[in-house]
Amino acid sequence: MKLLLAALAMSAPLLAQTCTYTVSPAAATLPVSATSGSFAVTTSNGCRWAVTANNSTWLAVTDPTQFLGSAPMVSFLAAANNTAQQRSAAITILDANTPTGTAVATFTATQPGAQCSYALNPASAAFGVAGGPGSFQVTTGCVWQPTGASSFLTLASTSPQPGTGTLNYTVAPNTCVFGRSGSIAIGTTSSGLAPVFTLTQDGSSANMTFSPASANAGGVASDGRFTVTTGAGCAWSASSDVTWMQITGGATGAGNGAVSYHLVANTLAPRTGSIHIGNLAFTVTQAPTGPPAPAIAAIESAANYRGDAVSPGEIVAIFGTNMGPSQPVPLQLIGGYVSNFLAGTQVLFDGAPAPLLFTAGAQVNAVVPYGVAGKSSTQVQVVYNGLTSPAVSMAVQAAHPAIFTLDTSGLGPGAILNQDFSVNSSSNGAARGSTVAIYATGGGTTSPALADGAVTGTNLPYLTQAVHVTIGGVDAVVTYSGGAPGSVAGLTQINATVPDGVAPGIAVPVVIRVGNWTSSAGVTLSVR
Repeated sequence: MKLLLAALAMSAPLLAQTCTYTVSPAAATLPVSATSGSFAVTTSNGCRWAVTANNSTWLAVTDPTQFLGSAPMVSFLAAANNTAQQRSAAITILDANTPTGTAVATFTATQPGAQCSYALNPASAAFGVAGGPGSFQVTTGCVWQPTGASSFLTLASTSPQPGTGTLNYTVAPNTCVFGRSGSIAIGTTSSGLAPVFTLTQDGSSANMTFSPASANAGGVASDGRFTVTTGAGCAWSASSDVTWMQITGGATGAGNGAVSYHLVANTLAPRTGSIHIGNLAFTVTQAPTGPPAPAIAAIESAANYRGDAVSPGEIVAIFGTNMGPSQPVPLQLIGGYVSNFLAGTQVLFDGAPAPLLFTAGAQVNAVVPYGVAGKSSTQVQVVYNGLTSPAVSMAVQAAHPAIFTLDTSGLGPGAILNQDFSVNSSSNGAARGSTVAIYATGGGTTSPALADGAVTGTNLPYLTQAVHVTIGGVDAVVTYSGGAPGSVAGLTQINATVPDGVAPGIAVPVVIRVGNWTSSAGVTLSVR
């Protein structure tokens, strides 16, 4: 029985031992120079453990890496720190009683950075726009690692360098109009300041062009644009040196772009301004505005303001803008003829000048040249101070009759004289059976023919077409139809006898017909 119990006891598994580990000290600060040190590990006698320096390049364990039970001293070596950065590493205690070696404690070593100093020779450099290779020497007892802070710099090496050495670099060509600067850092000191090698590189105005290179502009307000061509990514900004040229788009850019601008109207004198990008300038020369050109709004009979056609010798009223001086100027006689040039104004019918009876900025009265006879249309233009209006096309008729009225409105009492040469009016009516003189225009050609602008004399010019007059709807006998003596050719006088059958009244309608064309209704005669 005793032997059986003993056998059972020997075959029973051992109870698992619980191991704890204490590291003393758990951490240490080491000097900058190479040094050695140790720490103690306390644990139970049967506990197996190991140490590892966690693949550190500067901290290594010098004792055996396998231990059983407590160890009063675990030795290590630390290499000198020849960098300016503080560094730390750990030695790990691994429980060897477990299959995977579980980490159960650590010893941490910290080593401050070295008191590094750097001397750069040269400390800076300047390059032209083409760039090129360069180098500088770093004098130091510490490890240093170059880093370029600018994209246009290429470093020969970016690996850590052990002590004094030379760094080669290359500066890329500058495709921008502006200069630029860059730097190469080589490390940090214990104070945290980074010594840097600095360089500058010129730009070139040849790296930017404008299209167009300049501009000329008229005096009216207008807009413009020019393109900017430069290197890719080259930043630029535009500014105007005058208030009358305002940048409206593209004030800044990077690489190719465009600048839009607005010009304020110039009413004074020629002026020049520029939009600047760096030391380049896009220059605009702006002329002052001259007087605006004439413009025709309407061409109408001066008697009844019908604007459907004109006829040879018709007196017309031309309405528009900028056609003459601000103050009205009446006709002028030159050599016995009404002038076709008046205060800077001319009126052209198919290029032929017309006699002018009146001119002002908004209205010009003229006599249609007899040269339009036989045409179906004519092109009318007004010239003022050398500026010509756009042409207006007007239909041409052989006659375009209209009676003048006393108030020049084209309606109401006509411009008619009684037989005693007094003005016909509501208080001064014409007697039935008497002859009245009706003043009209648009009668057409005459025989004998008169020159444009001529003044009718004693050799009376008769209308070449038949003339018919009705007063109060009753046919009146026409005793004369032709030019009005003493007046410009184109003013027509028609003498007619007031029919006995006309009912008296202060507003008896009067209508004239020349050839196939009839005057408009609304003109009246007073009959007693």
